[in-house]
Formats: sequence, C-alpha cells, structure tokens
Amino acid sequence: MATLFTAWPATGIAANLSSLGWEGANVPGLATTTPHPNFHVGLVAGHWGYDTGAVCPDSLGGYREVDINYTIADLTRQHLQAYGVTVDILKESDERLEGYEANALVSIHADTCEYLEGHTSGFKIAETQSNHRPEQAARLLKCLENRYAAATGLIIDRNRITRDMTEYHAFGEINPITPAVIIETGYMNKDQWLLIDDPYKAAKGIADGIMCYLERQQISPEQ
Repeated sequence: MATLFTAWPATGIAANLSSLGWEGANVPGLATTTPHPNFHVGLVAGHWGYDTGAVCPDSLGGYREVDINYTIADLTRQHLQAYGVTVDILKESDERLEGYEANALVSIHADTCEYLEGHTSGFKIAETQSNHRPEQAARLLKCLENRYAAATGLIIDRNRITRDMTEYHAFGEINPITPAVIIETGYMNKDQWLLIDDPYKAAKGIADGIMCYLERQQISPEQ
C-alpha cells in the first residue's frame, strides 16, 4: 500500500518528505459525528524540535523517528479536529508544556529500528505516575490500548516498557490535573508496514482512544 500524506503544515520540521513516500491526500475516515468544541487535547510529536530520535539504517529505509512521530501526530490532529476537539501539537521540549492544562495529553513516539532478541513488533503505552487524577490517567491508557490495538492489529508489548516512558519528562512539567500517557506506536523495523505505509491506522487508533476517554465510551471487561 502506497503511503499517502496530507499537506504538511509550515512547522519548521526538517523532514525528508520523499523518504516517507508523501503524495498528498485527504485523510480517509474522518469523523462526521457530533462535534465536541469544549474538549482540548495536547499531542507531543516526539523528538520534534529537539533531535531525530531513532534512525533506521539505509538498508531499512533510513527513516527518522521524528518524521514518523510528527506525521502520526498531525494525522491524529485532523481526526480529532473533525470531532470539533481543540488540538495543540507540541514539540518535545515545548515551553507550553510547563503547567500545561488539557483534557488529555498524549506523547507520540515510535520504537527502535534495532532488531532486539525475541518479539520486536507491537506497541507500548505508559501513564504518568504523578497525576492528581490517577483514575483518569488509567482510563486514558486503557482506552488507548484498546482502540489502538483494534485499529492497527498490533499487540501490546508490556515487557519492554522502560523508565524513559514511565518517567517521561513532560509528565513532570504539565499541570498534575492533566491526564497524560506516552505511546510507542510500533517498531521502526518490523512495523514499517504501519508506521511508514499506513500511518492513517496509527493515527485513527490514537484518535479513537482519545475519544473513548473523552466521551466515556464503554470498554468491556475482557478488553
């Protein structure tokens, strides 16, 4: 499946657009349901404005994590805005993170391009442990875990959640009433079929998870 991207906004990101197969298109499957103008969400495009993040070798396409993260964040923004949600796309070290208040904050990253021993396909999610509303953060995590798995077909990789995730710097910068999670959307080697070829699915999974949380949608016990 060819990768298609919407018009990239003038953000200053140093992206190699041709390496991502950008052809410019409308995002498929945008919401047409009742808008929610009172909801406000922050999306951190991991590593944007800071560094490249992980980088694949040329043999695996030379893809940069920052480009993948920004693309998925921007597609997620479009999904959420179609619901009428106000969305901020934030840099990795964005000055707006200090005391940031919103209904939810999600930091979007991709995982290493290195081949690790054992299973190296899947996604990971971790929540802030310093939140004044732990039940909301836990529900945001559960909604994202459920909806992202449903949209992408990836499985949750709980065995490789790291301290860099659970102690993610933005968790200590935002207002502690803001529920926050960090998601590693997939591995940059084995999950290229999603992250590079079909980022719409990743974005839809994140947007669906956020809307699950905002709208208090049901998650069955077995999920």
